[in-house]
Amino acid sequence: MRRVVLFSLMMMALPLWAGEAADTTDLRLRELNEVSVTGHADEDLAVSGYRLVATMTQDEIRILPVTTIADLLQYIPGVDIRQRGASGVQADLSIRGGTGKQAKVFLNGIDMTDPQTEHYTMDLPIDALLIERIEVLQGTNYALDAFSGAINIVTKGGKELVNEGVRELASRGVALSGKLTAGEYGLVHPALAVKVRKDAWYLNSAVSYNRSGGYAVNTDYQIVNAYLQAGWKDLDFQAGAQMKDAGANCFYSTKYPNQFDATRTAFATAAYQHRWTSGWAIHANAYYRAHYDRFELFRSGKDAEGQAAPAWYAPNIHWTHTSGAHLEGAWSNTWSKTTAGVEIRDEFIRSSNMGVHNRLQLRYFAEQRFYWRGLSAAVGGAGIWNSQFGHDWTAGANIGYEPIRGLQLFVNVNRAIRVPTFTDLYYHSATQEADPLTRPEKALQLEGAIRFARGYWYASAAGYYRWGRDIIDWIKVPDPAVTVWRSTNNSRVNAAGAEATVGFQGHEWIKRIELSYAFYDVQADAGGMLSMYVLDYLRHKATLRIEHKIYKGFGASWSLSFRQREGEYTSVEGTIQHYRPVWLLDGCVYWQNPHVKISVEAHNMADQLYYDFSGVLQPRHWVAGTVQFML
Repeated sequence: MRRVVLFSLMMMALPLWAGEAADTTDLRLRELNEVSVTGHADEDLAVSGYRLVATMTQDEIRILPVTTIADLLQYIPGVDIRQRGASGVQADLSIRGGTGKQAKVFLNGIDMTDPQTEHYTMDLPIDALLIERIEVLQGTNYALDAFSGAINIVTKGGKELVNEGVRELASRGVALSGKLTAGEYGLVHPALAVKVRKDAWYLNSAVSYNRSGGYAVNTDYQIVNAYLQAGWKDLDFQAGAQMKDAGANCFYSTKYPNQFDATRTAFATAAYQHRWTSGWAIHANAYYRAHYDRFELFRSGKDAEGQAAPAWYAPNIHWTHTSGAHLEGAWSNTWSKTTAGVEIRDEFIRSSNMGVHNRLQLRYFAEQRFYWRGLSAAVGGAGIWNSQFGHDWTAGANIGYEPIRGLQLFVNVNRAIRVPTFTDLYYHSATQEADPLTRPEKALQLEGAIRFARGYWYASAAGYYRWGRDIIDWIKVPDPAVTVWRSTNNSRVNAAGAEATVGFQGHEWIKRIELSYAFYDVQADAGGMLSMYVLDYLRHKATLRIEHKIYKGFGASWSLSFRQREGEYTSVEGTIQHYRPVWLLDGCVYWQNPHVKISVEAHNMADQLYYDFSGVLQPRHWVAGTVQFML
């Protein structure tokens, strides 16, 4: 269910743990006793956790050939970023074979999930320069109302400034970084970031511009981002804005290729957290997010041949407003922690297509954790009232055990729900027809996992089974002459999967070698209909990553991935096609010193032709060069 729930709500004890390595400055996985998604370590309890969390840190991000959050997430096992275009122009986040609607997105612990559609949840004004780390929690989780998983993006602010460079910032108080990327298809991407710290005050801000003429007809775009984070002691404020204009070639229909999408996003948040030596703690926040979208089925009122649009056509204009507040209190000692709280979230849309709708949601929750030697456990639940769908509940139990240092075992069972988006309920067009009686989704997941890390080596494996009820999908008959997709509830959609990762890191010359594999199987009876989301998922994803030193300041990183997507789609020619397996090779060669980095990046070096969505061709080879400075 798309509601505000901070990661810190019930998951402050999630650990990110890695064994010791020879060169600790090169570690991508850091050992933290506890992590909350506001980016600060929960320091009063040194305990083992009970969930697997995949983390990508700043050092790793700096080496990879990436510039956007969507690019970064492609490298994380179990995460599927389905893009319509390049540079995150429109990116749907899927986790563990779920749909894009079933994954939640947090920015420094604040819920940024869009209530209108999953297509706009990733509209975040955050450049890779800003990111301290990305945390990925895979699987159903009652504490977050995460149906298939959640990500949290932590920016460089607050305590991260101290941890990242105590000596540098203590002497000067200011750090400045910037970059300029230029490449094929008219790509130009400058970005500038500054962070300042003075005593208990800190400030973190960045601006960026990203444009391209497009790798194919009507795939041009321009994106402007601005972000500011500031804080004092236990107070944290952030605000951001994004402007995005993009050619939307075949985004939602191959019948009308000359589409266009313009979006505007703005948000502001305030958070306060404090812990007393007596064991009591409080956390509170409030936020507001506004999103504007103008979608044109016929760009500038013309079709692909330059003829005027039909008389029935009118552009879709949507305004969504999301606001909320969260308050929780906790008491802890050396062997337990008790948490309880309440939150409220308001979602509003005014749309030329869907009309005016408003819904309110109240959530109240409690959790009890226990810690004893290498054993940690948590049990909790939440009651939920939604003005549109009434009452419901979530609950879960999580157990972690560390029999020896470096080896951790996990068993989890969680129930979650998700309310339909406004698009699921009300959207209608020449190609889509929603059902206003669509019901909320429900899921129950059982998971087991193991993690090991020692010396240079680390490994993890997990398996799960998820029982899904009333899962929402868009379907249509497999006839190219029929172009209308309709929203519906599938009575039962069950999913099973397994993930495994093994890696070697921290050596002077071989900085990292990592091999990961994820397999998912989704079972549903679509009655012979084509599925837009539920049965259109990534079944196999295997990735080999190598990062190595070449000579002195020279180095390189490589990524070879195999992806096999299930499902069928309608091609531009109007025929029904199966998604074909694809091998993708990306690479980056660079030279750097403490202040300058010069690199050449190449995506899809094998020039593969592939699709993430029906008829939307992905970029083939794309070569770019970057100059980056850090002062």
